[in-house]
Amino acid sequence: MKYIDLIGKIEKKEDRIITKNNLFKDYKNIYKNSNIRSFENAISYLKSNNIISEVVEDEYYAVTKEIYEYQGNTELNKIYKIIDSEYPNIKFTMWDTNILNEFTLHYAINNYIIVEVEKIVIELIVNLLKEKFLNKYTIITQEIFIKNSQLFLNSEKLIIVKPIVLKAPLRKVDNKKYPTIEKIIVDLYTDKLYTQFQGKELRTIYANIFEKYDINFKRLFSYANSRTNISEFKRYIKELNVIEDYKLKEA
Repeated sequence: MKYIDLIGKIEKKEDRIITKNNLFKDYKNIYKNSNIRSFENAISYLKSNNIISEVVEDEYYAVTKEIYEYQGNTELNKIYKIIDSEYPNIKFTMWDTNILNEFTLHYAINNYIIVEVEKIVIELIVNLLKEKFLNKYTIITQEIFIKNSQLFLNSEKLIIVKPIVLKAPLRKVDNKKYPTIEKIIVDLYTDKLYTQFQGKELRTIYANIFEKYDINFKRLFSYANSRTNISEFKRYIKELNVIEDYKLKEA
């Protein structure tokens, strides 16, 4: 493994926060190399391979938990392919709320597929999906769902189309862009679309996510800052007592 000696040093550290300066000292001592560009390459490797995670600029911590990787399923990928074929130049993503059952207190029966697209093409995407899947799915916009949610409580096959936040953090898997766990965390907190996952259920979801998976807090707070009051969001997480205080630093 590349940088195996440096990785071993990181894994043995007792300090929760690993500063860039201290990491550079270790790098120079191990590899007898003080070239900044070479060191930056090492940092990029450690971050991209989930050895370290950035809290704020120039401060990291060692990753010790699993990395959440959402890859969709056969049906989701089919829908994705149709949208991508018809509108290859738009930014969009999609996911299924069924994945939240891994984290919920109560199993959610009423799950739905979320399709997030640029606002200007929402109507086009709704019409496209109706053309392709009308006999299989009920296809509506987020606005219709929020205003008439009781009408769709028993809809087993539901696709909801909503605007995508252009700064939303996505992860590319097999040339498909799916939401990161950080995006899902923030969206559950901010969007009226997910009222069934609020209250005690949201606290349970957060607790289970933070316990099992590593979270990129710089990405989390950057996205949260674009969507909600970041101070209130951090206060909410702090009150849940699900993560260490040093991970709540300003991003």
